[in-house]
Amino acid sequence: MIAISIGGFLMASLDCMYMGFCAEIVIQFRILSQCLEDSVPNAKRFDEMELYIQHHRLLLRCINKFQQAFSIVLMVVYFTLGPLICVELFTAMESHNYQAQVRHAASFLLVSCRLCFYCTAANFIGNEALAVSNAVYSSKWYVHEFSGLRATLLLMIQNSQNGITIKAGGLVIINAETIVKVLRVAWSACSILRGLRQN
Repeated sequence: MIAISIGGFLMASLDCMYMGFCAEIVIQFRILSQCLEDSVPNAKRFDEMELYIQHHRLLLRCINKFQQAFSIVLMVVYFTLGPLICVELFTAMESHNYQAQVRHAASFLLVSCRLCFYCTAANFIGNEALAVSNAVYSSKWYVHEFSGLRATLLLMIQNSQNGITIKAGGLVIINAETIVKVLRVAWSACSILRGLRQN
């Protein structure tokens, strides 16, 4: 019982750390996007523009470190919660006892929400990173008086448009599409297993 409590506490701590890092990265991208939209057309100093470019580079490095830190965690989460979703869905559908159905349906929802938690946070990071390119592009950077920064701003747009993908163990992309795929595979597997069981 103590091991379960400690395990639950560690998982909750890890979830909070993951959400904290994701929230900070999203907030920093939003701040950068807002500053670029407001300041690029009105920037009077070269060093002000350099500061935004360095901020973008720092965010990209931060995301690389974030991926290195959470890659294994995301892989463990994906490869444990994915099959667990399938098992809970199948058990909820096949149980003949009403209480067992409710218990397994609640477990299915809880496990799905936990995977959704990880996928949605990673999806927000990708969307906000893409918003930086839109912010620079819509700020009329091409009429800027600092011609030396045009190439750098073009590179910033290009790097942002490449997109950021958070991967689990370098194998599985973690985003909003992932949860849909897992649920689709779980439903298909349950349908196949139920068909085999009836035959």
